[in-house]
Amino acid sequence: MYKRIINEIKENYLIFILFSISTLFFLYQHFSWLSWDFSAYVLNAKHLFYNGNYFEIYRAPMTSILLGISLIFGKFGEYLYILFVSILFFYSVIQITNSAFKKYIEINKKEEKFLQFLFYFFLLSSFTLNYGTQIGTELLGFSFLLLFLSNILKNKISGHYLALAFLTRYNFLIFLPLLFFYKDFKKIIKNILLFALIVFPWFLFNYLVYQNWFTSIIESYYLNIYSRIPISEPFNFSILFPLFGYFFPLFLIGLVLCLLNLFRIRTKELYNNKVIIVFLIVFVFTIYDFYNTPFKIARYLFNLTLPIAYFSVIGTFFLTKRYIKKNVITIIILLVIFILTTFSLYMVFYSLRFADNQFSDSAKDIKRLDLKQCEILSPHWPLVSYYTENVYPLGTNNIQTSIFIENKTILIFKGEITIDDLFNLTKLYQYYPVLYETNKYVFFAQNLTSKTCSKKYFYDARLVKNPCQILSENFKKIKLDKLALKICNLINKPVFN
Repeated sequence: MYKRIINEIKENYLIFILFSISTLFFLYQHFSWLSWDFSAYVLNAKHLFYNGNYFEIYRAPMTSILLGISLIFGKFGEYLYILFVSILFFYSVIQITNSAFKKYIEINKKEEKFLQFLFYFFLLSSFTLNYGTQIGTELLGFSFLLLFLSNILKNKISGHYLALAFLTRYNFLIFLPLLFFYKDFKKIIKNILLFALIVFPWFLFNYLVYQNWFTSIIESYYLNIYSRIPISEPFNFSILFPLFGYFFPLFLIGLVLCLLNLFRIRTKELYNNKVIIVFLIVFVFTIYDFYNTPFKIARYLFNLTLPIAYFSVIGTFFLTKRYIKKNVITIIILLVIFILTTFSLYMVFYSLRFADNQFSDSAKDIKRLDLKQCEILSPHWPLVSYYTENVYPLGTNNIQTSIFIENKTILIFKGEITIDDLFNLTKLYQYYPVLYETNKYVFFAQNLTSKTCSKKYFYDARLVKNPCQILSENFKKIKLDKLALKICNLINKPVFN
């Protein structure tokens, strides 16, 4: 077994170099900086597996399920999760490379390794390195997407991989039409059934706990789309620049070559029409989904890295064969670029290594001030609850009532503004007592202890009072909203108050 692994590494040393460098970066990134979303997924995992008292139902479950399994090893389990995701991505890249190239063309062993290296290199762009595991979901869902598309190109059953991607991030549902990308009707039915089988337990959990099969999806839709429609941002092509970077000329060459091939103007064995169509669909669907999302956050375009990488591979392979001849020159150039890119990102996160200390420090002060069992409100609740599990959203709570009547504590971080802040820190100092203050944060409260404060409780993040009403509004354009509302109310229990 050991010798086999060593031999595999020797034979695939190029992509193993990329894997090793990228994995070490992902691990260091998490070590140096904790993101808001990652902390929330950890809290969800603690609730699902270890009776934690914090849960955000609007988050898809797959990341938290995998974290829950790995957290048996404590905080080290978070790094095991990141390692698993990186390995899964590595495996999925090999599968999609074989499906996109090896299956359709005759290439020798050297060209096969070269294409694997190219595809992995372009997929590991600075955008991928930055966002891949930072939030906790992007690279995991993307890996399932690669496996899903790989099976489609091999004409194999693929519904289970799309289901896993969907359970990682709900926006993967936009690729559901690709389940019908088969000539065999039986495979289409199997795909649909397999997809339904994989997602059913999560829908059942929603029904048993919240009396509605669609609670999580509707809550997610409400938070990320419905509630933000009034403040929608226009689509700006400049947001695509970080994804393309210096790949753009190579991408453009590859895209032109593939389109020429698609319209029968040029025929080369490297460019298979089925593969081209699949990657064009991913490109168009991702742009369409992003265009209809109110908040234009760059990482929502993560799936766009796949078609960009594919067409960049085509462009690079074409130029190498025509002008450079020797693959080794291209490999050396790209390896140097990759190492420099990774190192520059490493330096960025090295500079951020103390940025989230204020949250862990505030958690230590919560314990020191004897507030571990108390209810604390903060605009940055997940980042502190990650350590203490007793900090909740400040939201629209009346601060005066919270402090003087309900004996709650308000925790504010200086210079850390969120879009939901409804307070002025200067005025807080004027009207409310300061329990404890540092140069990074301040606790506003009366002189409380664990005996006199408002006690912590199980926090279940709920945003929507009538899920079926929100769901039905999606059918207004086709005038089926009333029917959708009736069906939704029929299969679900009455809404909560």
